[in-house]
Amino acid sequence: MEFKHIPIMLDKVINGLQIKPEGIYVDGTIGGAGHALEIVKKLKNGKLIGIDQDKDALNKAKTILLPYKKKVNLIHDNYENIESILSRLNIQKVDGILLDIGVSSYQLDKGERGFSYNKNARLDMRMDVRGDTSAWDVVNKYSEKELESIIWRYGEERWARRIAKFIVRERESKTIDYTMELVETIKKEAKE
Repeated sequence: MEFKHIPIMLDKVINGLQIKPEGIYVDGTIGGAGHALEIVKKLKNGKLIGIDQDKDALNKAKTILLPYKKKVNLIHDNYENIESILSRLNIQKVDGILLDIGVSSYQLDKGERGFSYNKNARLDMRMDVRGDTSAWDVVNKYSEKELESIIWRYGEERWARRIAKFIVRERESKTIDYTMELVETIKKEAKE
């Protein structure tokens, strides 16, 4: 499956960044490099720092930005670490930062990543597959209270307590290993 990215509000984002030809810009979620390509095209002696925790995204960005490689520095990391990343690169100040936050269609469409409930795959959902904790670990190891908190905080689901209870009840008999098992657990219990 090819990593495709159609950048959101491309013209507005590029205009909003007010790109200076000598500036330094950070794309903290470079993804498929849709925004990054337009940024780097406007740079003369400037620099683009592209960060992503998804190695597939970085590989795609590297291919797309190859003609501009002298102006680009790609980093496999999380944008949350931007201060330390810039410090390692001896960059004190930047002229603009872009974050296009969320799951990409590539991650949803690539079943084995375990992000989608439309394809049955092992529960994973890690943006960075080097991480230790997958969705499987969360679903099968976290306490009912922890699950409720996560479902409420990140899903804003008003039935968070009930869903957490269903998950814990189901895993008493067997682990929940696949995305569709999780969906079916929630559907089955919701009928009660």
